[in-house]
Amino acid sequence: MDLLCCESTSKSVAQKDPTLLHDDRVFNTMLQSEKRCLPAADYLTTVQSDLTPNLRKIVVDWMWEVCEEQKCQEDIFPLAVNYLDRFLSKNPIQKNHLQLLGTTCLLVSSKLRECESLTVDLLILYTDNTVSSEDLLMWELLLLSILKWDVSALTAHDFLWYILKRLNLDTVKPFVDIVVKHCGTFIGMCVRDYKFCSYLPSVIAGASIAAALNGLEYAAIHKYDLFTKLHVITGAKKETLKACQEQIEAIVESHKRQRKEQMDFALYEEKPVYEKTVESIDPKCWI
Repeated sequence: MDLLCCESTSKSVAQKDPTLLHDDRVFNTMLQSEKRCLPAADYLTTVQSDLTPNLRKIVVDWMWEVCEEQKCQEDIFPLAVNYLDRFLSKNPIQKNHLQLLGTTCLLVSSKLRECESLTVDLLILYTDNTVSSEDLLMWELLLLSILKWDVSALTAHDFLWYILKRLNLDTVKPFVDIVVKHCGTFIGMCVRDYKFCSYLPSVIAGASIAAALNGLEYAAIHKYDLFTKLHVITGAKKETLKACQEQIEAIVESHKRQRKEQMDFALYEEKPVYEKTVESIDPKCWI
């Protein structure tokens, strides 16, 4: 007897609830709650003595690569980094424990939001077996203890559609999909950079939207006073939103220069460059 296999390997992801997206009470509660889980902006100088921004970047980049290879949901990575930054804001550690902490943060964030969480064995494999399952489970308990079991932090991805709805940009489906893709790239860049720790998730989401629309020349074409609208929606100062957007665009320009230098060097050496960069996540992205 012939069997017809109709199984799918795609993950089941909950759709955005339009009732919640349009409810101002939900959005206002999110704006109030986001401050609760904000890490200290200067913890690498005030709390940590053995860590540097570069060491943080190495581990966070590794966490991003794990999430990319495992095709995790987009909010798993920023949530894990939020755990890492909040832990480091309260508890000093040695640099040889930093990857173990990052691995633990990935484990907890995937348990909370991923429909199929990353397994302990898989994460140990990604560390080249430098940590044990006992270490990972012990640090999971330590992480939850330091965070006081407050793991339901909000990320910039959580605010994205709420802000787009209130900007009335969600009506044109193809356009808003492009904006969301660009914003996802920018949010990932912000999460990986230590200097964005001081910004609220809603500010990063709003600034990412502004950077995406600026790159697509939307505001200039439509004479759109974007920062005034973002200020009204999020309550953030226009100067703060503008500063965050400018820092995002500065990172974009830096990556563009690095990519050009790599391509020029590859042409000079007559060897192709296969290194994955931040802007190569989305080939249609204007960066």
